[in-house]
Amino acid sequence: MRLNKASKYLYTALILCHCALSLASDSQPRPPIEVEADRVDMDAKSGISIYQGNAVMTHGEMRISGDRIEIHTTEEGELKHLIVIGQPARYRDLPEGEEQEVRAKASRMEYYVSGPERALFFGDALFWQGQDSLSGDSVFVNLETQAVKAQGNDDQRARAIIYPGQREER
Repeated sequence: MRLNKASKYLYTALILCHCALSLASDSQPRPPIEVEADRVDMDAKSGISIYQGNAVMTHGEMRISGDRIEIHTTEEGELKHLIVIGQPARYRDLPEGEEQEVRAKASRMEYYVSGPERALFFGDALFWQGQDSLSGDSVFVNLETQAVKAQGNDDQRARAIIYPGQREER
């Protein structure tokens, strides 16, 4: 599905860390990324950090939580990809210029910086901002082309609920 004017907010919900977790340098100072959990395993050589047990990541207004958060980085320390697993894993953020929080939950959330840059959500994926929502068993977002694909399964169809005229156009 190609994003249209009525569903642009869904793209914001699907970004999952595109802006909030990007570790690339920026001219403006940003708040620190904080991650806490019951257990932390960090391997500098492999570039993998695993946070297990009530794992919570915050960055400014953004908050991600789950049973497990894996952060994979390059040799230079830049973010490669992020995996969040939970029952459910949760995401919330108040995007700049927005009045309502964007929220998401799924059993598994993944964000990849390249090849192409994308966000993937598996297992009862649900995104909402105010009354608008998008749900499905899985949702795939290509952040480079802004294309979104939601997939149902035998028990659940993909579904979008959009209340037209309740959002300002940008």
